[in-house]
Order: sequence, then structure tokens, then C-alpha cells
Amino acid sequence: MMQGWQDWIVALIVTLCVGRVGLSFWRLYQQTRHDNDPCAHCSQPCDIKRQYDQKKEKCCLGDKKTKKSCCE
Repeated sequence: MMQGWQDWIVALIVTLCVGRVGLSFWRLYQQTRHDNDPCAHCSQPCDIKRQYDQKKEKCCLGDKKTKKSCCE
């Protein structure tokens, strides 16, 4: 009888751990999906941060607005 309870407790703990890891990945996915900086919480500079900054600069250069004439 005690073996059955132990199995249920272990299964519960494993399920909670898997759920917590899944939640962490889901939050990371949501942050990157909403254009948040993926390296905002990094303590050291990383290659992803460098690539993100380069992409951001490249995007901003081609994003210049032009004045539209009403006669066109």
C-alpha cells in the first residue's frame, strides 16, 4: 500500500517540474514574440545580443519616412 502512495507523490513532483519548465519556455517565447530584447536579463554580453543590435540598427536605417505630396 505504501508503494502506491510513493508512486503518486513522485508522479506529482515530476509533473510539477515539467510544468514549471514548460512555463519558463512559454514565457521566453512570449517575450521574444512581442519584440522584447531576448538578452535583457543576461549578465554578460552574448552573441545573440550583438546580432539583435545589428538587426535593430539595420532596420532603423531603412525606416526613414518620406513626405508624401497631396498631388501624387
